[in-house]
Amino acid sequence: MKNKLVLFITGCFALVLSSCLNSDDITDVEVVKNCQIHTFSLSHDSVPGLDTVKFTIDQLTGRIFNIDSLPYGTEIEKVVCKIGFGNLSVGGVEVSPEAYPDSTYYLSSLSDSIDFSAPVKFVVHAYDQVTTKVYNAQVNIHQVVPDSMVWSMYASSMIGVSIKEQKVVAYDYNGSENYFMYVKPADSGKPYQLYYAPVGTPEDWQSLSLTGLPSDGLLISQITEYGNALYMPGTNGDLYKSEDGLAWSVVENAPSVRYILGSVKQGARQASALATIVDKDGSLTFYSMNESMEWTAGDAVPGEFPVTGFGNLQYAAMYYEYLMIAGGRTADNQVVNTTWATMDGSSWALMASGDANFTKREGAMVANYDNKFFLIGGIDASNKALKDIYQSIDYGISWSVVDSMVVLPADYVARGFSSIIVDEENFVNIFGGKTSAGSNDLNQLWRGRINRLIPKE
Repeated sequence: MKNKLVLFITGCFALVLSSCLNSDDITDVEVVKNCQIHTFSLSHDSVPGLDTVKFTIDQLTGRIFNIDSLPYGTEIEKVVCKIGFGNLSVGGVEVSPEAYPDSTYYLSSLSDSIDFSAPVKFVVHAYDQVTTKVYNAQVNIHQVVPDSMVWSMYASSMIGVSIKEQKVVAYDYNGSENYFMYVKPADSGKPYQLYYAPVGTPEDWQSLSLTGLPSDGLLISQITEYGNALYMPGTNGDLYKSEDGLAWSVVENAPSVRYILGSVKQGARQASALATIVDKDGSLTFYSMNESMEWTAGDAVPGEFPVTGFGNLQYAAMYYEYLMIAGGRTADNQVVNTTWATMDGSSWALMASGDANFTKREGAMVANYDNKFFLIGGIDASNKALKDIYQSIDYGISWSVVDSMVVLPADYVARGFSSIIVDEENFVNIFGGKTSAGSNDLNQLWRGRINRLIPKE
């Protein structure tokens, strides 16, 4: 009889419980235990756009964060935090800002001012005053100035040879891109030498053998790649060519090439060209060579045109390819501050000159970087090394000194006649350089990159 009574009571309890579970009262049970944050936002009158920043709420890990970082320098020490729970009611929100390690308090409202300069812990208490859920909120802010350029000495001694002259080019070797450094040793008894390093590790240089070159009398600073080969002029008018960078030979049936100015890429509306200056019957004349090694004579070289010590770069504008040179020294030994450009290598146009331009210099480094032209350093007419940086946003027509966010650091020694290469990771690489026109080269590699140009993984 006693067992039957127990079973009867148990059955009645199960029936009542079943009735409760099938009723709308279960919603109230869930509500009093629910403590999830549904919405999260920040705002402040002095931080424009803060109220539009989207925050991700990860309910599994309890993380609240903004995927897109706020601009560098955004101040969030006292911002209004708004928390939403949808249609739910909660028992309270406990706040513990890491900026104040010993401070824990309950929000007086769901839109209080909180210091978010460090992560903030939120403990949400459900309406039942038993259930809780912990969230950790962090506001991501860029930690560096996006437009600033960080420079550093990447290598203080690239090779174990004292260098009189050098030229670094990026060139394919053994199926991969490498830096080739052609060197004239400071020891006059040593011949030209070649070193190479992988583009990804430009501190690891190894020597390679050179053949076919004389022991002296080359303008290695004017080594130019054209048509999958390298070209270099000799001071006696010979033009040297190499298809692998190691074995060189004199180009037969070439005119007396005194200087190489660079090369023009092939474009949709034009042919490519190797731009040179030739001694034609005792007069300097622009000449271009095409990929079939056919030569075309151009205009006579103006007296104010630089023939040595210029910086050069290739660029594209208005559906055409161009070659530009900047600064340098003329045939009558004058240091200039002009820029010139060509589309075919045999005719040149003056782009900029005068006091509104960069100051007169030779050995300046020129690079196309961040959608503008940069001109770095050089050596002026008084043989003083420079470290200033100019920029041009109109293809070299006008130049202005850049602001403090891109300037070279204090420990960078002013120099000219460096090799400069911009790599695929947006580093500006500065190889070597002279502190005066007659000095040996600095055996250094400096690298710089604008923070916002760091490749995203």
